[in-house]
Amino acid sequence: MDWWGIAIILVAGVTVVIYGYVDDRRKTRERDAAMAAPPKRDIPRFEPTTEPPQYLSELEARSRPADLPGSELTEPERADLRTARAAAPGIRAGIPDDRFITDAASGWAVASDPLIALCGEPLLTVRELLPLLTNAQRSGRPLVLVAPAFGADVIDTLAANTIRGKVRCVPVTATADQAAQVTEHTLARAFSHSDLQAGWIPDTSLGTVATWLSERNRSWMIQAPSDTTDAEA
Repeated sequence: MDWWGIAIILVAGVTVVIYGYVDDRRKTRERDAAMAAPPKRDIPRFEPTTEPPQYLSELEARSRPADLPGSELTEPERADLRTARAAAPGIRAGIPDDRFITDAASGWAVASDPLIALCGEPLLTVRELLPLLTNAQRSGRPLVLVAPAFGADVIDTLAANTIRGKVRCVPVTATADQAAQVTEHTLARAFSHSDLQAGWIPDTSLGTVATWLSERNRSWMIQAPSDTTDAEA
């Protein structure tokens, strides 16, 4: 065999080796990237025609829109709530932040005919909030969230929804015994982390009362006048 034939064979062999090496590296990178990427999964209850989410600046999240109706109570309304509160069951647990106050004169966070969601575990991620916020927004009702603890991002998200008028939210940090009282008087049943992450929010697990009233360290569950009880914790 002539020397040029040997040279061609050597060049072809080296080319094949180099190509195999490069292709193997490419496949390895693609495999590693696929392993590191989050799994592809459909978003529960996502509507393809739904508008994309709107992101707010920190200033916007803390600013009440000028055209949003006020939430301040009249003095007769405050007097009626004080009277109803005296006969309503209550728990020694309240709102964690003044941003949830809806009536500045009294320091109250008031939610009429709310959806009441009871979380048996600390609510630490915004992802867990989304099904509850969507449910409340679609129904046009306030959302009371009772949990052992709330993450800082969760509190900020709930406050932004309240301030911007998207969903009026009342988070309440409660112990297991206090949560049991909420169940007794509102019929709310506790959700787990897996329930919320899966978007499993059956209406039968959400509670309600005529009016939920919270201060920084106390909350009351006010029933309709004909159903008001005499007990208070």
